[in-house]
Amino acid sequence: MKCADYIQPSKIAFRNDATDPVAAEGEVLVRVSACGICGSDLHMFRNDSYRDHLVRHTPDGYSVPGHEFAGTIAALGEGVSGWSVGERVVGVTGMGGGMAELVAVPVNPFQLVRIPDGVSDAEAATTEPMADGLQMVRKAELSAGEAVVVFGVGIIGLGVIQAIRARGIDVAAIIAVDVHKARLDKALEIGATHAVSAMDGDVFDQVSAITGIEDGYRGRSARIDAVFDCAGYIAHMKGPPPLETALKLVSSRGGRIICFGGFEGAMTIDLGPIIQKEPVIMGSNGYAAEELVEALDLMQRGAIDRRCLITESCMIEQISEAFSIQMQADQVKVMVKI
Repeated sequence: MKCADYIQPSKIAFRNDATDPVAAEGEVLVRVSACGICGSDLHMFRNDSYRDHLVRHTPDGYSVPGHEFAGTIAALGEGVSGWSVGERVVGVTGMGGGMAELVAVPVNPFQLVRIPDGVSDAEAATTEPMADGLQMVRKAELSAGEAVVVFGVGIIGLGVIQAIRARGIDVAAIIAVDVHKARLDKALEIGATHAVSAMDGDVFDQVSAITGIEDGYRGRSARIDAVFDCAGYIAHMKGPPPLETALKLVSSRGGRIICFGGFEGAMTIDLGPIIQKEPVIMGSNGYAAEELVEALDLMQRGAIDRRCLITESCMIEQISEAFSIQMQADQVKVMVKI
């Protein structure tokens, strides 16, 4: 079969002679039509981060990435019932394998879900990152009138903005923070109220110019109720990590910081505001099973537009080019077609 083979940082190749996988007991075999390049794939592509969790090895020695994809069921493993060959599905492996013609997927509600009519395979391949955004918003427990900051408006951060709007939470402000103008423009297009470029100066100063400053016994803040850190720590980026800036922005008592973005190694950070402000800091990894279904339902009803976030498509034969394009500043989601 055709597949992508991740070799080392900055090197990924197309293969056309990989051994076809077989659906084990409790699995289905999915014939993939579209697979997204995830931000975690880029961390790996830059410096090998998370490699052990992002590739699936073939008997031929190939390392196949890709964990957010859509296609049709090609075969049923032993003991599988309630599913049929030919059904259109979203698959989530969590351990790579999706950038290939065929991939085995366990049958459970966290990893396999039907695609409703009216949703294309390319749109459906963005279901997993959208579900991630829905979980983050659920965890933040936002209330009407609160002010929100979203660090990093790639596919995950944009999904957070879409989730807030689709769930009808009447927040006072959604402030998108990024270093790329194209992504900030997209954030405004889908529902952010303000866009802040970290390239234009201190983020705290820019955000507080919008929301005001709170200064007291518990320290200084920009009156932000919730921060979504969808950027994490990218080693080559200059300036303080977003988590450090989030601690400065967040309000005293009651502030929440939701961490999702990957960390490319250890970092130095000022944790003083944790004691002063007593924020709630929580990680978010994945989604509830029902949020996969919710993401697809939102697409079907037109409550969110995921097509506008697919900025480029490449055939799997051009996998090296696809990763190079995804690394460009003006890209949100590059879709690999098989």
